Amino acid sequence: MSRVFDDETGGHGGDLVRAAQQWNIEDGTLVDFSSNINPLGPPAGLLDHLKEALPGIVAYPTPQARELRGSLACFLNVQVERLLAGNGANELIHYILLWRRPKRVFVPAPSFSEYERAAILAGAALERYSLLPGEEADFVSLGSRLEQGDLLIFCNPNNPTGVLYPRRKLLPLVEAAAAQGAEVMIDESFIPLTGRPAESLRDLKSDHLWVVISLTKLWSLPGLRLGCVIGPQECIEQITRWGDPWRVNYLAQEAGIFCLRSSGYLEKSLALVEKERNYLVEGFRRTKAFHVYDGSANYLLLRGLDPVFDVAAFQDYLARRRLLVRRADNFYNLDRRYFRVAVRRRPENRLLLQETGAYLKNCRPPGDAACIGGEEE
Repeated sequence: MSRVFDDETGGHGGDLVRAAQQWNIEDGTLVDFSSNINPLGPPAGLLDHLKEALPGIVAYPTPQARELRGSLACFLNVQVERLLAGNGANELIHYILLWRRPKRVFVPAPSFSEYERAAILAGAALERYSLLPGEEADFVSLGSRLEQGDLLIFCNPNNPTGVLYPRRKLLPLVEAAAAQGAEVMIDESFIPLTGRPAESLRDLKSDHLWVVISLTKLWSLPGLRLGCVIGPQECIEQITRWGDPWRVNYLAQEAGIFCLRSSGYLEKSLALVEKERNYLVEGFRRTKAFHVYDGSANYLLLRGLDPVFDVAAFQDYLARRRLLVRRADNFYNLDRRYFRVAVRRRPENRLLLQETGAYLKNCRPPGDAACIGGEEE
């Protein structure tokens, strides 16, 4: 994969059709470690519920997803007047930028590529700021760069690094933006899967803050698309009045309402993510071949310690064994030694570690030095 974004997808993971074609996997049975979805899968009973609801597609969906919107506001403990549901978090990111038309957009690097794509589509000047794994973010300096009409985007926890930044460090950034007449958009798509909701800023009532949340990630619904944004009440009311009334399709609304009523689902999800993330961290570190970055989300960023490690060859090896990892060399500031893996269930995680061990053992001719040498940093 080139460091240049793919024209269709922005270089994201999860394109299983293309991957199956690339590696000639006719039955399409790939274990997808490239997309960061809740490993628990959708709540029990959801598929049966959607089958029963299917005849409802002959009518228009409820405008503005009224019932779902109200239930989401209760779930997130925010005012319904400040919440807007949408066709996935990514759609809402694009939607807000196209509406607000900021003069400049500050985006983290490395981070989710859609921020840049949305900024370019909105006609804004683009400025990147460093959010490298293992480095401290300079929020004071960042806030001082903002001017009237700017929009700063922050991802918390960041993708692909998984670093979760404390609320207390982000509050001054919002205050600095407000003082300069700028705005901040914080993408909290993965906070629900960290088990640390107190770090969220969604309860902060500011005319200069937007908080985006992906429900696709939380409920394992990437094919349906569902997300929400919490923003200034006046702005949300304007979008609700003048924007597309049917952003959320009927089946996505039905799925969201069902998921919100699923007792114990979030607790089971958090327990699974923590247990399996720790399992993967320990397994990869035991190889002494990778630096595993500390993260709080349902995915891990890793870097090969040997300077000659090439993620393209590693991905190819695993894909031929029906395991798909996410190359991270098309994230800005990351090179061909970086890759990202999603946290999945134990049998799949075990298989990934086994095949990684086989790659490390067999990737160079007999007599050569170890495939990926070096000590953990």
